[in-house]
Amino acid sequence: MTTFSCTNITRQYRNFCLDNVSFSMETGYFYVLVGVNGSGKTTLLDCISGVDISTHRSMSGEAQIDGISLNTSPETYRRRLGYISEKCPFFMEESIAQNGLTYGQFYPDWSVRDYSAYLDRLNVDPSKRMYQLSKGEFLKVQVCFALAHHPDFLFLDEPLEGFDPVFRREFLDLLSDLLSRDMGILLSTHVTEDVDRLADYILILENGRLMADAPKETLSDRYRDLTGTPAPHIRDLLELEHQERH
Repeated sequence: MTTFSCTNITRQYRNFCLDNVSFSMETGYFYVLVGVNGSGKTTLLDCISGVDISTHRSMSGEAQIDGISLNTSPETYRRRLGYISEKCPFFMEESIAQNGLTYGQFYPDWSVRDYSAYLDRLNVDPSKRMYQLSKGEFLKVQVCFALAHHPDFLFLDEPLEGFDPVFRREFLDLLSDLLSRDMGILLSTHVTEDVDRLADYILILENGRLMADAPKETLSDRYRDLTGTPAPHIRDLLELEHQERH
């Protein structure tokens, strides 16, 4: 088992503040980060991924993976996780295959064989150039690249919006397979129906503050105690937390 933790993650903007967010994760579990648009989900994931150096410099707090610190050992830390977002880390004029070879050299455990196998599984043509990809295809390539360097944790920022309903189901099946291989997954979304069946833990972010961090069963029991009926979906847990605090 591998552990992730972050403590007092804070980032201040002119009109928004990510405010002292702390939580922990373990491999083998599926964590869902929920909140309305503008609640700070992307800001939080940018901070704890360490991918954006400018973000890292402007935040305070600490994140660690098995004791490896984002602050003191950022390169080693980043090798232990994969981050899927709309930000583009690839060369747009190069092919999917060439981008893999170019960036893969920065990850000691990156496997071109696994990269090719995941591209095939997700039905992505490796000869395509990056600028030719749809939003959904671009996210697929990121997933394939990240999985090819065998991270302990996979962070995904609103990935389901880029996929059609059929592929969403296939993609969630892939995530379920990764959980069985003891990977930890943190997925942010404001559309929760697709992840109801996979979620082990729920993190609720509102206006930059972490309002809830608990097993899904614990929040569901609380919902039942307060309403007298089971919570049909994660969105109902989110709505209850919002109502309780306003």
